[in-house]
Amino acid sequence: METKWLQDFLVLAEVRHFSRAAALRHITQPAFGRHIQALEQAVGQQLVDRSTTPISLTAAGRQFHSLARSLVMQLEQGLDALNGADPALLHPIRIASPHALASPLLLDLISPPDAAPSGDGFAVDIMRVDEAEAALTEGRCDFVLAFDVLALLKPPYRSLLLGSGEFLLVSAPGADGLAAFNPREQQVPYLRYSADAYSARLLHRHNVDAALSLRPVFETSMCQLLAEMALRGEGVAWLPDVLIRPQLAAGTLCPVVPEYLHVPYQVRLYRQQGRLAAAAETFWQHLETRLTGGWRLLTPWHEGSGEGI
Repeated sequence: METKWLQDFLVLAEVRHFSRAAALRHITQPAFGRHIQALEQAVGQQLVDRSTTPISLTAAGRQFHSLARSLVMQLEQGLDALNGADPALLHPIRIASPHALASPLLLDLISPPDAAPSGDGFAVDIMRVDEAEAALTEGRCDFVLAFDVLALLKPPYRSLLLGSGEFLLVSAPGADGLAAFNPREQQVPYLRYSADAYSARLLHRHNVDAALSLRPVFETSMCQLLAEMALRGEGVAWLPDVLIRPQLAAGTLCPVVPEYLHVPYQVRLYRQQGRLAAAAETFWQHLETRLTGGWRLLTPWHEGSGEGI
């Protein structure tokens, strides 16, 4: 197996087109095609599905992509170190996360007081959960920080359970300091997630709105916008406690009957099974050690204490 075949494969996986990939690699398309075929023979698996337009990776190809990317990155890092290159030119640990978990949870994950050496630092991509899942599958990131993603809870993926929290139905306070709206007593304006948002699907599985009197007045896929609208007194919204802990503590957002209206969630860090670059592996192993010792990144808001948020 030649290193240039791995580089050819990574470019093909990115652009999904043989002629464009060949042009980017500065070789003819027939020669490029032979490289990919030779790589498949060396691996012993079909890596590319040529029947689709644009081409796609097979299941084996998606799994091999992570390994190929790691091998190429480690080779480049080793050569850079050998030649005394500026460390800034090396490769960061790449993490994808949805908006709801980006701040402060993701920031606390990558910069705790006893953080493991992170090599070349971190590169963070904020995207929808389904987009983050695709990025991990295609090897465009090392890790995904997300809620429970069923497709990533089975091989060829691994995950670490970092903590848990709750979606709470909240509103701005009324004159009495309690939630201004109570949909169990009367119809109230509802700030809801768009149907294709992950949070909407999670809440739908729990059938949370069935016994509530709600009148939709605003819709978005972004938790932060729902929180802003709730803070302005525009209605009730289901929000993850990790996003609104300062507001809950200050009383600017109030849970609506929290003993009944709450939905549990878990937060996990996902990766491919194949070996990652050295810095990413060190980061993962450090988290495993901390979790074994009882640390959690996140605990439900009403528990309040501990190292976690």
